[in-house]
Amino acid sequence: MKKIFLLWLVLPFCVMDGVLAQPIDATRKYVPLVPETGAKQWDTRRDFIWEYSDYQLCWFGDNIELDGVMYRTMMSMLGNSSYVGVQGAFREEDKKVYVRFWSPGLQYFMEEMLYYDFGLQVGDTFPVGDSEITVDSIVEVTMEDGSVRNAIVFNYGWGGNEQETWIEGIGSLAGITHRYDPELVGSFFSHLQCYFEDDNLIWTDGECWDDTEENLFESISLHPNPTNGILYVEAENLQKVEVLNLLGQKVQSQGGSTIDLSGLGNGVYFVKVTDEEGRVEVRKVVKE
Repeated sequence: MKKIFLLWLVLPFCVMDGVLAQPIDATRKYVPLVPETGAKQWDTRRDFIWEYSDYQLCWFGDNIELDGVMYRTMMSMLGNSSYVGVQGAFREEDKKVYVRFWSPGLQYFMEEMLYYDFGLQVGDTFPVGDSEITVDSIVEVTMEDGSVRNAIVFNYGWGGNEQETWIEGIGSLAGITHRYDPELVGSFFSHLQCYFEDDNLIWTDGECWDDTEENLFESISLHPNPTNGILYVEAENLQKVEVLNLLGQKVQSQGGSTIDLSGLGNGVYFVKVTDEEGRVEVRKVVKE
């Protein structure tokens, strides 16, 4: 699978503290991480110190207002587990990305924190926990569609990432919600495998989710999708069907294969299908 590569300009260049810094095309349009509309998805592999690995899928959900400020919800799903829920709420202003992470136990959004700053320059520092990391260089990275974006490379990384790197519109190469955190060093290693925009592959450095995962139900089918009310579920050995909202909360449950969503508001929902062996498959569905 094709990897990213750096487009190094020949002249002019300079050396700062032993790091080669290249000039960046100042006329190139900045790519925001948190757009007002549009679909984004991050496929991230996580390897834990106790020899356990899984995949985490993250994507933007609907807009949400918190304390008078508009955010976009960040949804996540862990592998083929039954967990689907909100990861946090993101907003962006002047190339700064702020997040309010969701606390599942307490059921509320935590205080806002600055999570990314794409306006940083070489030599600038960024706070992470009780320490900070320094920008080593800003480079150009070519995407799968041929477009070019800026990437900020820091002087420190963790796990298999030698240096923490942020790409415009994508975030950390450790994963959108796994930016370098010194408190997590030594517990697990996170690595962004693939990134999509509107179902188009934009960046990859490994196998994507669809390349590695086999469906638990070979013949599962949800139709019509989008739907204006009635949704039909076809799956072998079907036992239970549950409908979850964007916060991962169950809003409907039944044992049959026909679901009536007419009583729910328009938007994105998750259909959680369980078979007689207790296996689970989760699919997204749109109610119009």
